[in-house]
Amino acid sequence: MKAAAPDKIWSDDELMRLHGDGLRHELWHGKVITMSPAGGGHGNIIMRLGGALNQHVERHRLGAMFDGQTGFRLSVDFCFSPDVSFVSRQRLKLLLPDASKLLHGAPDLAVEVLSPSDSITKTEGKLQRLMAHGTKLAWLVDPRHFSVRVYRKADQFELLRSGQFLTGNSVLPGFRYSVSRLFQDPVFE
Repeated sequence: MKAAAPDKIWSDDELMRLHGDGLRHELWHGKVITMSPAGGGHGNIIMRLGGALNQHVERHRLGAMFDGQTGFRLSVDFCFSPDVSFVSRQRLKLLLPDASKLLHGAPDLAVEVLSPSDSITKTEGKLQRLMAHGTKLAWLVDPRHFSVRVYRKADQFELLRSGQFLTGNSVLPGFRYSVSRLFQDPVFE
Protein backbone atom coordinates (compact mmCIF):
# COMPACT_ATOMS: atom_id res chain seq x y z
CA MET A 1 0.00 0.00 0.00
CA LYS A 2 1.37 3.39 -1.01
CA ALA A 3 1.21 6.22 1.54
CA ALA A 4 -0.66 9.32 0.44
CA ALA A 5 1.54 12.30 -0.30
CA PRO A 6 1.30 14.96 2.39
CA ASP A 7 -0.56 18.15 1.52
CA LYS A 8 1.62 21.09 0.62
CA ILE A 9 2.65 23.30 3.51
CA TRP A 10 2.33 26.91 2.29
CA SER A 11 4.89 29.41 3.56
CA ASP A 12 3.91 33.02 4.19
CA ASP A 13 6.05 34.13 1.24
CA GLU A 14 4.37 31.64 -1.11
CA LEU A 15 0.92 32.81 0.00
CA MET A 16 1.86 36.44 -0.49
CA ARG A 17 3.20 35.73 -3.99
CA LEU A 18 -0.23 34.37 -4.97
CA HIS A 19 -1.60 37.89 -4.58
CA GLY A 20 0.45 38.91 -7.62
CA ASP A 21 -2.11 37.28 -9.92
CA GLY A 22 -4.64 40.03 -9.09
CA LEU A 23 -7.04 37.65 -7.35
CA ARG A 24 -7.74 37.21 -3.65
CA HIS A 25 -6.76 33.93 -1.98
CA GLU A 26 -7.23 32.37 1.45
CA LEU A 27 -5.90 29.17 2.98
CA TRP A 28 -8.58 26.76 4.27
CA HIS A 29 -7.55 23.41 5.73
CA GLY A 30 -4.20 23.69 3.94
CA LYS A 31 -5.76 24.34 0.51
CA VAL A 32 -5.64 27.63 -1.36
CA ILE A 33 -9.12 28.95 -2.16
CA THR A 34 -9.52 31.69 -4.78
CA MET A 35 -12.16 34.26 -3.91
CA SER A 36 -14.48 35.46 -6.68
CA PRO A 37 -14.68 39.19 -7.39
CA ALA A 38 -17.68 40.84 -5.75
CA GLY A 39 -20.15 43.43 -7.01
CA GLY A 40 -20.44 47.16 -6.43
CA GLY A 41 -22.76 46.98 -3.43
CA HIS A 42 -20.31 44.70 -1.61
CA GLY A 43 -17.39 47.05 -2.21
CA ASN A 44 -19.44 50.11 -1.32
CA ILE A 45 -20.40 48.69 2.09
CA ILE A 46 -16.80 47.73 2.81
CA MET A 47 -15.54 51.23 1.96
CA ARG A 48 -18.19 53.09 3.96
CA LEU A 49 -17.96 50.90 7.05
CA GLY A 50 -14.18 50.62 6.81
CA GLY A 51 -13.90 54.39 6.39
CA ALA A 52 -16.02 55.07 9.47
CA LEU A 53 -14.04 52.54 11.48
CA ASN A 54 -10.71 53.93 10.29
CA GLN A 55 -11.72 57.48 11.17
CA HIS A 56 -12.68 56.38 14.70
CA VAL A 57 -9.51 54.29 15.16
CA GLU A 58 -7.23 57.11 14.00
CA ARG A 59 -9.03 59.77 16.03
CA HIS A 60 -8.67 57.75 19.24
CA ARG A 61 -5.30 56.14 18.38
CA LEU A 62 -6.71 52.67 19.06
CA GLY A 63 -4.59 50.61 16.66
CA ALA A 64 -4.66 49.83 12.94
CA MET A 65 -7.28 49.00 10.32
CA PHE A 66 -6.74 46.52 7.48
CA ASP A 67 -8.58 45.81 4.23
CA GLY A 68 -9.50 42.52 2.59
CA GLN A 69 -6.09 42.12 0.94
CA THR A 70 -4.39 41.62 4.32
CA GLY A 71 -3.65 38.07 5.42
CA PHE A 72 -4.04 36.84 9.00
CA ARG A 73 -2.13 33.57 9.43
CA LEU A 74 -3.89 31.55 12.13
CA SER A 75 -1.97 28.30 11.71
CA VAL A 76 -0.14 26.26 9.11
CA ASP A 77 -3.54 25.33 7.60
CA PHE A 78 -5.43 28.64 7.78
CA CYS A 79 -4.81 32.16 6.50
CA PHE A 80 -7.84 34.44 6.20
CA SER A 81 -8.37 37.94 4.81
CA PRO A 82 -11.50 39.47 6.36
CA ASP A 83 -13.14 42.22 4.30
CA VAL A 84 -12.35 44.72 7.08
CA SER A 85 -10.33 44.12 10.25
CA PHE A 86 -8.91 45.95 13.25
CA VAL A 87 -5.96 45.17 15.52
CA SER A 88 -5.47 47.05 18.78
CA ARG A 89 -2.27 48.96 19.57
CA GLN A 90 -1.53 46.50 22.37
CA ARG A 91 -1.53 43.50 20.01
CA LEU A 92 -0.17 45.08 16.83
CA LYS A 93 3.57 44.45 17.42
CA LEU A 94 2.84 40.87 18.48
CA LEU A 95 0.88 40.09 15.32
CA LEU A 96 2.90 42.23 12.94
CA PRO A 97 6.61 42.49 13.80
CA ASP A 98 7.34 43.19 10.09
CA ALA A 99 4.86 45.39 8.19
CA SER A 100 5.72 43.72 4.87
CA LYS A 101 4.63 40.28 6.12
CA LEU A 102 1.36 38.54 7.04
CA LEU A 103 -0.09 39.13 10.49
CA HIS A 104 0.30 36.08 12.73
CA GLY A 105 -2.89 35.70 14.74
CA ALA A 106 -6.47 36.93 14.49
CA PRO A 107 -7.67 40.55 14.41
CA ASP A 108 -9.60 42.00 17.35
CA LEU A 109 -12.50 42.84 14.99
CA ALA A 110 -13.30 40.93 11.81
CA VAL A 111 -15.96 42.08 9.34
CA GLU A 112 -17.28 39.95 6.48
CA VAL A 113 -19.73 41.31 3.91
CA LEU A 114 -21.62 38.54 2.12
CA SER A 115 -21.42 38.59 -1.66
CA PRO A 116 -23.96 36.69 -3.77
CA SER A 117 -21.54 33.76 -4.16
CA ASP A 118 -20.76 33.48 -0.42
CA SER A 119 -22.21 30.73 1.73
CA ILE A 120 -23.44 32.03 5.09
CA THR A 121 -22.45 28.71 6.67
CA LYS A 122 -18.88 28.90 5.35
CA THR A 123 -18.59 32.58 6.28
CA GLU A 124 -19.83 31.86 9.81
CA GLY A 125 -17.28 29.04 10.00
CA LYS A 126 -14.55 31.50 9.06
CA LEU A 127 -15.66 33.95 11.76
CA GLN A 128 -15.87 31.14 14.33
CA ARG A 129 -12.33 30.03 13.51
CA LEU A 130 -11.10 33.64 13.79
CA MET A 131 -12.80 33.93 17.18
CA ALA A 132 -11.20 30.68 18.34
CA HIS A 133 -7.86 32.32 17.54
CA GLY A 134 -8.51 35.58 19.41
CA THR A 135 -11.02 37.74 17.52
CA LYS A 136 -13.20 39.42 20.16
CA LEU A 137 -15.90 40.88 17.91
CA ALA A 138 -17.14 39.89 14.46
CA TRP A 139 -19.75 41.38 12.15
CA LEU A 140 -21.38 39.51 9.27
CA VAL A 141 -23.08 42.02 6.97
CA ASP A 142 -25.87 40.60 4.81
CA PRO A 143 -26.78 43.06 2.00
CA ARG A 144 -29.59 40.82 0.71
CA HIS A 145 -31.48 41.00 4.00
CA PHE A 146 -30.25 44.46 5.09
CA SER A 147 -29.00 43.04 8.36
CA VAL A 148 -25.85 42.44 10.41
CA ARG A 149 -25.04 39.49 12.64
CA VAL A 150 -22.90 40.55 15.62
CA TYR A 151 -20.78 37.83 17.22
CA ARG A 152 -19.27 38.34 20.66
CA LYS A 153 -19.00 34.57 21.11
CA ALA A 154 -18.35 32.16 18.26
CA ASP A 155 -21.54 30.16 18.72
CA GLN A 156 -24.10 32.94 19.11
CA PHE A 157 -25.01 36.18 17.41
CA GLU A 158 -27.32 39.16 17.77
CA LEU A 159 -29.20 40.14 14.61
CA LEU A 160 -29.29 43.88 13.91
CA ARG A 161 -31.59 45.53 11.38
CA SER A 162 -32.62 49.01 10.28
CA GLY A 163 -32.94 51.42 13.19
CA GLN A 164 -30.29 49.65 15.27
CA PHE A 165 -26.59 50.43 15.69
CA LEU A 166 -23.31 48.59 15.41
CA THR A 167 -21.17 49.37 18.45
CA GLY A 168 -17.53 48.68 19.12
CA ASN A 169 -18.04 47.46 22.68
CA SER A 170 -14.70 47.18 24.52
CA VAL A 171 -12.90 46.43 21.23
CA LEU A 172 -13.56 49.89 19.74
CA PRO A 173 -14.84 52.02 22.63
CA GLY A 174 -17.23 54.76 21.53
CA PHE A 175 -17.77 53.48 17.97
CA ARG A 176 -21.40 53.60 16.83
CA TYR A 177 -22.71 53.20 13.28
CA SER A 178 -26.29 52.94 12.04
CA VAL A 179 -27.23 49.67 10.32
CA SER A 180 -29.67 51.70 8.19
CA ARG A 181 -26.77 53.84 7.00
CA LEU A 182 -24.93 50.76 5.70
CA PHE A 183 -27.65 50.33 3.10
CA GLN A 184 -28.55 54.00 2.42
CA ASP A 185 -26.68 54.61 -0.76
CA PRO A 186 -27.44 55.02 -4.45
CA VAL A 187 -26.11 51.48 -4.98
CA PHE A 188 -29.12 50.09 -3.08
CA GLU A 189 -31.82 52.51 -4.26
